[in-house]
Amino acid sequence: MRSPWTAIAGRIADIALPSRRRSLEGWQRRALNTVVAIVALILLSSVVYHAVMVVFEGRTPSYDNSLRVVVETYTGTGYGGDAPWESAVANLLVATMDLSTFLLLFIVLPYVFAPVLEEALAVRAPTRVNKQDHVVVCGFDEQSQRLVDELDTREVEYVVVTEREETAVELKEAGLSVIHGDPTSVETLERACVDVARTVVVDTEGDTSASVVLAVREINSEVRTAVVVNHLGHTSQLLHAGADQVLTPRHILGQRIAERVVAELNPRRTDSVVLGEDFAVLELAVSRDQPQCGQTLAEIERDTGVSVVGTWTDGQFVSNPDVRTVASEGTVLLVAGRESALDALDVDTGGSSGRGLSVVVAGHGVVGSTVRRELDRTLTCTVVDIEDGESVDVVGDATDEETLERAGIDDAAALVVTVKDDDQAILSVLGADRLDTDLDIVARVNERAAETKIRRAGADYVLSLPDISGRILAQVVLHEDIVSYNRQLRIVRVEGSRYAGQQLGETAIAESGCIVLAVQRDDQLVTDPSPDLEIAPDDRLVVVGRDEDIDDIAGRVGR
Repeated sequence: MRSPWTAIAGRIADIALPSRRRSLEGWQRRALNTVVAIVALILLSSVVYHAVMVVFEGRTPSYDNSLRVVVETYTGTGYGGDAPWESAVANLLVATMDLSTFLLLFIVLPYVFAPVLEEALAVRAPTRVNKQDHVVVCGFDEQSQRLVDELDTREVEYVVVTEREETAVELKEAGLSVIHGDPTSVETLERACVDVARTVVVDTEGDTSASVVLAVREINSEVRTAVVVNHLGHTSQLLHAGADQVLTPRHILGQRIAERVVAELNPRRTDSVVLGEDFAVLELAVSRDQPQCGQTLAEIERDTGVSVVGTWTDGQFVSNPDVRTVASEGTVLLVAGRESALDALDVDTGGSSGRGLSVVVAGHGVVGSTVRRELDRTLTCTVVDIEDGESVDVVGDATDEETLERAGIDDAAALVVTVKDDDQAILSVLGADRLDTDLDIVARVNERAAETKIRRAGADYVLSLPDISGRILAQVVLHEDIVSYNRQLRIVRVEGSRYAGQQLGETAIAESGCIVLAVQRDDQLVTDPSPDLEIAPDDRLVVVGRDEDIDDIAGRVGR
């Protein structure tokens, strides 16, 4: 439940006393006080000057003349016919008024008008937008920045909501769509047009995520809402509050590292993605001892019962390849078909890299424990951590080469570095690379700036927390699946309404490097669709392609 003090503070900030109004009211008070003081000074000075003229100079000027001389002195416009003065008292008075002119011009007036100029020239963060079918990102940090980068690439409308005005101004000046306001406030979310948004991503600090979700649900009970948290402890409460999905970047990072290690030790099969009942797609690397090596794609399809929808050769992806193409060693096949056929193909081509199945995991925090848990299914893991605990095999500093040797790094196939500090991770990689230059080293980093350094230290594969979490967030927001993280193949579902009445081979998708794997029609999944299939308004096209090809058609297709 939202604190009443938070609500009161929000109302005060948004309605009663906004900072700009308080600033203007303060300037008005300063200006009024200054004007009164200057008028009083001029009147008093004119009386004193008039008396000095009569008593010490022996003159009989009118009071109007004395007032004019004082005004001319303070404004620096001259003294008229009164100069020069004979008495020391008169000269001292005039000198004092001359010095007072500097006081007025360089101290008093800036005190009054400088805040007004600053107010007029200051960049203000917007407090509302006018958007629809957009993504609302509540909070902003590195992983949110990565998400925004992904949305920009795909030309998806978004708005960032942040309660820090300095951050909002910086984002606005950087060209991002942003509003300033409290994301736990219903009024702020209304100004962000949550009622017509496609997705809300909650990435706020502390324990405010539940308050944001409840505020979102008060406005729009149907909008898809994803919450990013550091720990899984409050997952059930957030789901109960109305979140559709709760993501923990560190767990996701651990899973992706484990997938990378498995793919390296058993490089033939990579990730598989299930697209419907008993239908999936996966990548398969061809090695010399496989029966598919030397076969044409037509022979592979005939013998295995799967469809080869794409190939990777020398880093080049070919969609809908010629069936006469021969699969040589190193070719990567993108195949689709029934899960049973894919499983049989995986068993038929199974194997390992031949170097052993032992992995050393340095660091047993959230990421390291997730890696160990995922790898324990198929590999032998030795866990190193600075503190003793459950599942920790070697207690010691992973930056110490002796500790790595005690963990059996000489006989390991891979080292996974998941220590919390990036500098310590770099030292661990340097030590491992010096001990065994053939070791496959996979490392996580917290800051994107550390990626280049740790690669230079000897890491073969690096995953940064902001990058992976931002990429996963983009998948959740855009309903995408990843076929391969190494080669960046994505699966998207494209609404068929834009192409209603057209044949599949006539669409812009057919002209791109993407492949239509299937057409979801009603409750059926039409696999291996022919180019002359006529698209119905309610169809959804399942499309696979490289990042750049998917991004190329993203602006022309609806999801």
